[in-house]
Amino acid sequence: MRSLLVGTVAAVVLLILGSAGLLASWLSGSTRPLHVLSRLGIRIILRVAGIRLVVTGRERLADDETYMFVGNHVSNLDPPVSYLATGRDVRTFTKIEVFRLPIFGRVIRRAGFPAVDRSDRRQALAALKDAAAALADGHDFLAFPEGTRSDTGDLGEFKKGPFVMAIQGSVPVAPFVLRGTRELLPKGSSRVGSGVVEIEFLQPVATAHLSLKDRDALGSEVRGVVAASLAASEAVLQ
Repeated sequence: MRSLLVGTVAAVVLLILGSAGLLASWLSGSTRPLHVLSRLGIRIILRVAGIRLVVTGRERLADDETYMFVGNHVSNLDPPVSYLATGRDVRTFTKIEVFRLPIFGRVIRRAGFPAVDRSDRRQALAALKDAAAALADGHDFLAFPEGTRSDTGDLGEFKKGPFVMAIQGSVPVAPFVLRGTRELLPKGSSRVGSGVVEIEFLQPVATAHLSLKDRDALGSEVRGVVAASLAASEAVLQ
């Protein structure tokens, strides 16, 4: 019953706030209304679902800095709660199929989210290049370097793309760790549970001194700090 209610509310919120955001964005010539109303919509949906978001470590982020946010990925809840937790007008890579959805596709296209066609390597590389340019221009980005949700909850290997972007844009990587989303919405399930989701922002990793040949080392370093934080929290629970 809760999942049905959440789905219904999400559809209504998208229809009302999505349409209002598009209109306000076109009238103002800015994407800011889209982000403001999107965060409001996510808060409403989380409240209806009975999900409480706890954010820690945001004091590690400088207000005047642009970041490449990267974190672990275990649930479809991860993108919206991460987006909300940053408190910023972040962009994120989105599968090209999502852009075909009514209203939502228009919202993310207007907001500048890059469309990625996983079946077309050339298009995917072009999207990565465009995103790197946007990052260099001061637009924060959010990515999940594992590329897909973990089946087991274990941290997978990190792909290079986000770290190439960070180096090319000369912006710090801001690692974060999500806890609780897998329990509330496991991969393969459409039933949303109620409870607490935690997101912890870790110490950002500078890239200004790096070149593209350092992308693998950067990815390994960031994966290491994310893995260490996950291991520490698991140890506490045992």
